[in-house]
Amino acid sequence: MKYSVMNWIYGTEPLEKTVKRLSRLGYDGISLKGEPDQYNSKRVRDLVKRYKLEVASVDGIYPWPTEERDLSNPDERARERAVKYVNRCTDLAAAVGAPLVVVVPSPVGKTKSLATRQKEWEWAVESVRRVAEYALPKGIEVAVEPINRYETHLLNNAEQALEFVKEVAVENTKIMLDCFHMNIEEADPAAAVRRAGRMLIHMHVADSNRQSVGRGHTDFKAIMRSLKEIGYERYLAMEPLPPLADPYDALTKEVCPELFDVYAKECIDNLKAIERVL
Repeated sequence: MKYSVMNWIYGTEPLEKTVKRLSRLGYDGISLKGEPDQYNSKRVRDLVKRYKLEVASVDGIYPWPTEERDLSNPDERARERAVKYVNRCTDLAAAVGAPLVVVVPSPVGKTKSLATRQKEWEWAVESVRRVAEYALPKGIEVAVEPINRYETHLLNNAEQALEFVKEVAVENTKIMLDCFHMNIEEADPAAAVRRAGRMLIHMHVADSNRQSVGRGHTDFKAIMRSLKEIGYERYLAMEPLPPLADPYDALTKEVCPELFDVYAKECIDNLKAIERVL
């Protein structure tokens, strides 16, 4: 398995400072927030090469309320804007050598349907299918992420995510799982990983309290064992967050200094210690 950190948790920190930290702590890569206008692709490539890292993923940012990034919106024009946004994230991924983009079919914070849940599901499937068809010839995979029910209403667990990508029916569309969300939605997170199997192409990692690995009660040993059982060799992207009601506030607020060094070190050290004994 390989290790990265989602850079959006560091807010407005300069990219080079983040890359230096991850290289020093033994990470393999960095996961980039999906804000294409904030990056110079050549500079990103040069930075990760200099510090011997990879770009593990480009993770779309899907806040609510917005009609710019809602792939399930009843308004066809809003869905069109959302598709174009994800396509720009795909272009960024291709330009910096990332293998995948992360897609959340309904925004974070949107906890009620604007139409019916079934209609929004169908609109989201159609939108993600268009995203996937755009990404396919570029060699980019689409990782659909389920988010817990308190942050979004549409797609909450691994079973739903698997059904969703089955309906999308484009070969580059698979799922990712997040340990924090699984802690809420899955009766057995390790079993959810095994159920996902080869359809699992990416992971977000934070403990049950959304802090670093070891500060909560998540059974990471069971999760890591299940990842090993399914032959998972891809990225574990660390995403510990400060105690904020809206996680995206981390984009602009520096409220948890421990995130910068202590959390990053704790995450990789504790997971590698588990990996060594499995």
